Amino acid sequence: MARKDIDILILDDDVDLLTSVAELLADCGYKVKGFSDPESAVEFAVDQTFAVGLFDFRLGSLKNGLDVIETLQAMGADATYVMVTADVERTTQLRAADLKIFEFMRKPVQPEELLDTINRAINHAKLIAA
Repeated sequence: MARKDIDILILDDDVDLLTSVAELLADCGYKVKGFSDPESAVEFAVDQTFAVGLFDFRLGSLKNGLDVIETLQAMGADATYVMVTADVERTTQLRAADLKIFEFMRKPVQPEELLDTINRAINHAKLIAA
């Protein structure tokens, strides 16, 4: 079951989608922080910890979701990352594997599937932290 002490960082340039996903996760009891631009997400992550990062691949900026994850990992953000994308290019998937992305989800994602993946990502994060 979702608990209030689990922080989830969401990054998606589609504000409507960002809002609906944030509301879904908040309704399940997670502490959610959502951003629509990579710079704000990175700025926030500098002095905050979060268990799971749920990032869109295409962000409508120079950076994509994997660039942001790479930056956060370099800064020492110790989180489990889930990538959501319509992009299925092999190079994208290989780079995601290199960055040890927990799950690579194809859009459109069903709410039940998203919640299941978030739960599994949290359990994975706990195993790593143990």
